[in-house]
Amino acid sequence: MDRLQCMEGFVRVAEAGSFAEAARRWGRSKAVMSKYVAQLEAQLAVRLFERTTRTLALTPAGEAHLARCREILDLLDEAEAAVRDQRARLDGTLRLTAPPGFLAEYLDVVTDFARTHPDLTVDIDASERLVDLVAERVDVAVRLTRPTDSSLIARRLAPVRLLLVASPEYLEAHGRPTGPEDLVDHRCILDTALSVRERWPLREGERRVTVEVRAPLRINGAGLVRDVAVRGLGIALVPELVVREALADGTLEEVLVDGVDWSWSIWAVTPSRTHLPARVRAFLDHLGAAFQQAASG
Repeated sequence: MDRLQCMEGFVRVAEAGSFAEAARRWGRSKAVMSKYVAQLEAQLAVRLFERTTRTLALTPAGEAHLARCREILDLLDEAEAAVRDQRARLDGTLRLTAPPGFLAEYLDVVTDFARTHPDLTVDIDASERLVDLVAERVDVAVRLTRPTDSSLIARRLAPVRLLLVASPEYLEAHGRPTGPEDLVDHRCILDTALSVRERWPLREGERRVTVEVRAPLRINGAGLVRDVAVRGLGIALVPELVVREALADGTLEEVLVDGVDWSWSIWAVTPSRTHLPARVRAFLDHLGAAFQQAASG
């Protein structure tokens, strides 16, 4: 017999409290229900039930296996539901919040999803603010730091390099650092969202060092840190995706190239893993596939 069918038969018998009642509820014969359980017991080489003429009770092994079987069958139901949902047309509103730097770099990924599902409204909040996903009814938040809130579920999408950058005007006025230790003599712009704060993990060749920088200006948000660096106020530690355009047009320059011994990641964050709407599951899968293709290509 099919193992999953035997597991489902076992669960139904345990929940009904008798073979006869499980057979009645499921539309099977009592003999078939007995075969399901007997086959499962034979596969496991344990007794799942203690049987008498009057009672049917789970053994300790049966109690433990019941919980596992329920988990497996629930996962199977979710997987089948996800496939059915993917076949259906997605509608409703997908509420997304993401940093402006991410949207500038990966807007095509988001718009491709919207184009594929024309009945779906995609509501985008371009902000570096750490919104309360539950209170503000946000479906997905793209973040450059992993959330510390245990009630949120985070899915890692891709790594992000961090760079040290400064404006040409700042470097002309204050000089260009030639090694990590030179940073202690420079003005640095601190992103308070960084877990490392003032202690920047750097390297010089194979040597790793941690430099405690002087940061008279502190800002929460990589985009704002970039904008302040463009204005010539100091050296900044920022994600590459936030400063690609500024590096390309020359308003910022990288210093101590390959000198950062640390990286961030892009995370997709949702309020809960269970009972996600089909549109949210589909969008997460779309993001994951896009970043996987980018990494392999």
